[in-house]
This record gives sequence, structure tokens and C-alpha cells, in this order.
Amino acid sequence: MFNGATVIFTSLFKIPGILGVILLCGLSLLTGGQALAQSFPSRPVTIIVPYGPGSGNDVIARELAQKLTEILGSPVVVENKAGANGNIAVDYVAQTKPDGYTVLLSSTSGLINQITNTVRTDMRKDFDPVGFAGTLPYVLAVHPDFPANSVADLVALAKKDPGKLNFNGPVGSMSDYLGKVLMSTTGVDMVMVPYKSTSDAQVDVLAGRIELWFTTAASALSLAKAGRVKVLAVTGEKRLQVLPNVPTVAEAGFPALTAEVAFFILAPAGTPKDVLTKLNQAVGVALHTKSVEDRLATQGVQMKIGTSEQVRAYIRTELEKWQRVLKGEKS
Repeated sequence: MFNGATVIFTSLFKIPGILGVILLCGLSLLTGGQALAQSFPSRPVTIIVPYGPGSGNDVIARELAQKLTEILGSPVVVENKAGANGNIAVDYVAQTKPDGYTVLLSSTSGLINQITNTVRTDMRKDFDPVGFAGTLPYVLAVHPDFPANSVADLVALAKKDPGKLNFNGPVGSMSDYLGKVLMSTTGVDMVMVPYKSTSDAQVDVLAGRIELWFTTAASALSLAKAGRVKVLAVTGEKRLQVLPNVPTVAEAGFPALTAEVAFFILAPAGTPKDVLTKLNQAVGVALHTKSVEDRLATQGVQMKIGTSEQVRAYIRTELEKWQRVLKGEKS
């Protein structure tokens, strides 16, 4: 008995010349992509994180991986590839086979890096988006012994001793941007120390070797609760439920520092659409699972989901926005 596919292929073989070859190739790609999506995943899926353990990307990736393993019925693991302002991870994933088994958990910080640093990979062209994975504000934290209890106090100290206070990088990161905005809007002079990631700066903050720590709320919350760092302000538009007594930067009198990071998952360009859809749906289910949502909320992460095309539009508009924002700084 012949099925529909056999009839179609038999008919196509009767089409003469190059047209028949083109139609056969196109149909093979279509049926191959559908077959891959139906069997996907048949082996472990790896989420690559461009920063170190404890970073916002890392926290979200590990929560997702645990739940996605249940949803997809196959192991989902997290691998950190920190370095070069995130470019090591970005370049690595872009060059992997586009089959959905290796994806990147990137963020707004990664988009800023596309503008402020020399990069080989273009996030607009070299990836196919899977979906969003939440949003997260940054916080401005200091050592508990630091003699400032507000952003205004900090600015006063910086004006008293120009060039003495340090804040964390790396170059082209959200931390770097926030530090430079604080300097440009207040006229203070501070020094940026280029760590690989915000989490790498943690050791020196706890040791009192650098004064200001711009980091994701997820990275600072446990330390703040333990009294090991002092959070002066949150960069989001709203206060965090887990830090209700900490003001937003706008409430503190510095609205220019308002910023939130969106997280999103990217697959190498050319990944079959059906695979992207399957991953997108699984991520949506994971993020709306109450246990995952509650655990991420304790880290300051707020839910944000969307389609592949919505992420693609976000990447495009955010790159345009940050190019405008940083234009004056780079010129």
C-alpha cells in the first residue's frame, strides 16, 4: 500500500529537469524537519550560559533545566562558558549544529555587548530565537561596612574623593553601563574594574577590595539576607517583594539608572521551526509551573514569555535603543 508521501515522491520524479530536483530537495527538508521535531529530544539538551555560576543567566538556566528535563523527557543540562564579555559562549553556540540540542541563555547584557565590543557573531542573523525566559532588575550593593546607606550618600563620598571608588565591569556589560550612567548624571569620577562577570566580582566585594557592585538581584539576594552585602537601590521600576525596604533608583532620586534585563533563549540559525516551537512551548510550561515561578520570584525574577518572533523583534528594537543610548558615550 502506498502512503501520501510515496505518491508525492513518485509524482515528483516525473517532473523533468531542475524543477523536479528543487521540489524533491524542498520536500526532503520539510519531512526531515518534521521527523526531527517528532523525535526531539532523543539525547541531552545543553543550555550554554555566557557567565559564571550565580549570575542571573545561570540561576534561570538551572531552574529551567530541572523542569525541562521532566517536560521533555530527556536530560537538560547547564554548561557555563564565561569569558570575553560573553563572546566565548555566543560564538560557541552559533557554530554548533542547528538541531536544538545546544542553545544559549542570553540577555539584554549580551545585546549591549554587541554594540560596545568587537564581536564575530551577530545575534540578529546567527541565531533563531526560542523564547523569553524572564526579566530581572539589577541592584547597587556595597560591603556592609561601607559608609553609605543610600545612593545619595555614595555620590557624596565619590565627590569627596574623586577616582577612589571602584565598580565592577566587564566592559560593555549592564554593570559597566550603570556605573557610567551614575558618573555622567552626577559628575562623579569612579574606576571600572573589568571582571569577567558580575558574579566574579562578588569575592572582591565581600573582601572590601571594590566598593560598588552592580549585579542582578538574583546574585545579591542571598548575600543581602545574610547581611554580607548592603543593597542601596534596585534598578527596576518596582521594589522587589523579597527586598521591600530597598528603594528603586527612581525613588532614591536617580531615575536615569532605571533598567531591567530580559533573558531569552537562542538556538543556532537554521534550527527547524518545529523544534523551536517545541522548545518554546516547553519553556512556557516550565516558567508557569508554580514551583519554578515561586523559586525564581525569590531571586527577583519576574515572568516573561513570548514567541520566537517576539524575541526577534525585541532583539532588533533593543539593539536600536542601546545604539542610541550609547552613541554619545562612544563618540
